[in-house]
Amino acid sequence: MSNLIVSPSPHLHSGNSLEKIMVDIMIALLPCVGFAIYLFGIAAIKVIIISMISAVLWEVFFQVITRRPIKIKDLTSLCYGLIFAMVLPPTLPWWIILVGTFFLVLLGKEIYGGYGTNPFNGVLISWVILKMSFPDYMGKWIVPLQDIATSKTPLEVFKSEGIDFVHHYFSYSNMFWGFVPGFMGQISGAAIIAGGLYLILRKRINWRIPVSYILGLFIFSGIFWLLGSSSFGDPIFHLLSGGALFVAFFLATDIPSTPVTPQGMVLFGLFAGMLTVIIRVWGTWTFGAYYAVLIISLITPFLDKITPEPYGR
Repeated sequence: MSNLIVSPSPHLHSGNSLEKIMVDIMIALLPCVGFAIYLFGIAAIKVIIISMISAVLWEVFFQVITRRPIKIKDLTSLCYGLIFAMVLPPTLPWWIILVGTFFLVLLGKEIYGGYGTNPFNGVLISWVILKMSFPDYMGKWIVPLQDIATSKTPLEVFKSEGIDFVHHYFSYSNMFWGFVPGFMGQISGAAIIAGGLYLILRKRINWRIPVSYILGLFIFSGIFWLLGSSSFGDPIFHLLSGGALFVAFFLATDIPSTPVTPQGMVLFGLFAGMLTVIIRVWGTWTFGAYYAVLIISLITPFLDKITPEPYGR
């Protein structure tokens, strides 16, 4: 009698792999990368290269000292390094980038056992650490057009001078195409949307999270705007500023730290979009979208439990 080995399901491989997913995410970021290099030149290239290479080297370092297998072939650290570079200013010194990728890999991956076991997005954790520790460096911008009369981002103008001055300095066209000061990958709405649609068509991200995030931000900012349009920005302003679109497609869709159920995804996006507006309008933080997604990821396990009971249970 022959010995039969029954393995657990699934028995048929889908053909997908972690490496292929990471490659598609990096391909989706190419419009943002290209636009950043077009605007900021060698400064952008320097930040991107340092961020990606150092993230991989930190991963090797931590896996060596913990005597675990080297797993850089899954490309997760390389991809995280590229995403992280897109939420940094092009003027950031090299040593701060190294500090950022150190915490990105340590607190975003390795301390939990590697990619897939991390409850929080490592890019967001590291970004918050740098923003709190080096606020001057993280807020030093390059003005992309000579005719822009301020070196502040649209959200910084909104917080310090009011919505009327935002419309004085910036047009919606400039904000959509990306001709405003800000982090390298989050200033061009056109480039972000192109990459986001690629990920959705390739089924690398679920459409529910970005759509519900944009919907939550749009509806909640619309309520504020109707209550006091002279003080609060309109929904278009909130959508095109502060990295909201980049968060919707590239950060709120982080696979390990976001819900896996359809209902959980919708609620995650809605809550994150609403919290983004609350932080922007009432809080002191300028880039509320990043903080909002990190905070809402705390309740991801709870959101995954909000699902109908199976029939017959």
